[in-house]
Amino acid sequence: MKAVLLEVSHWHFPLYIKDLLDGGIEVVGFSDKSEEIRAKYSKLFRCEGYNDWKETLGSCSYDIAFAFGEHAQMYTLATSLLANGRPFSLEKPAGINSKQVDALSKIAANSGLLVGVPLVQRFGPLFSLLKYLTEEEGAIFQSSSWRFNAGPPDRYNKMHSHWMLKPESAGGGCLINLAPHFIDLALTFMPFEPDTVFSRIDNGLHETAVEDTATLIMASKSGGQATVQTGYNFPNSSIKREYSFSLSAKDHYVQSSQDGVTIIRSGKPPEFIKMNLDSDPLYGIYVQEFCQAVRNSGAFASDLNAMKATMEIIDAAYKSASNGAAVSI
Repeated sequence: MKAVLLEVSHWHFPLYIKDLLDGGIEVVGFSDKSEEIRAKYSKLFRCEGYNDWKETLGSCSYDIAFAFGEHAQMYTLATSLLANGRPFSLEKPAGINSKQVDALSKIAANSGLLVGVPLVQRFGPLFSLLKYLTEEEGAIFQSSSWRFNAGPPDRYNKMHSHWMLKPESAGGGCLINLAPHFIDLALTFMPFEPDTVFSRIDNGLHETAVEDTATLIMASKSGGQATVQTGYNFPNSSIKREYSFSLSAKDHYVQSSQDGVTIIRSGKPPEFIKMNLDSDPLYGIYVQEFCQAVRNSGAFASDLNAMKATMEIIDAAYKSASNGAAVSI
């Protein structure tokens, strides 16, 4: 398959490269505003790099696209890709609010076009384990807690992504950027859809224009709740981040550790499962699965519809943080 890559200075893009090349994808063009980035990837992919993504789409014949870019430009970029009628992957959050993502999702559904969104936790061993526990052992997780604390926000300035620290181009900070993966996990394994969201955000640690710490709670009156905490509040160190979680069911308790996951079952000895919880390798798996779905014209659950459900929670969380009260959804 021939592919175009749009706005490749995004910090996640390097995690795609090996699997794109190993998967037999021929890159025929790409875009980025940075001359340095264009020179680097022109040499790697042996094709032309364009300053503007519109020029890339207008100049290249392709079968599949992988789109990144500023959150505020994702809606416009995606509408152009949808109009071209070819399958594509769109980096999360796929827009700056749920209204944009919903509109894209409806266009894709009406046209029958496959659009993937890298909610990459769906492709990891934890997702498979939780699915097994719910489907095979009947675990119903009434509560869950997720923590993901990444490095300081100034790292985006070093990654050609200065726009990530501007509310108008990023749509927010750690909440819109980091929380989608764990909101998606929580939504998948909650017993009922949440109807209330409460959130707090602040930027007191680094005093940037976007929040560096965010906590949200989503709950359902029918039963079930989840807490998601994210932040740009991990020191700049050789250790990339802190990621931890726990889930509670009547007869099951699942808890993360540095090297894996412990499952505690009623009346049984604890079971430890060694597991790599680093999310970086999951992007390569996502690339493989998405390309396979395109080749087979198959279904792909990590799509705009899944991203829309997550963005509805994020919209409610920002509203709650703004007005200081819980928000009904």
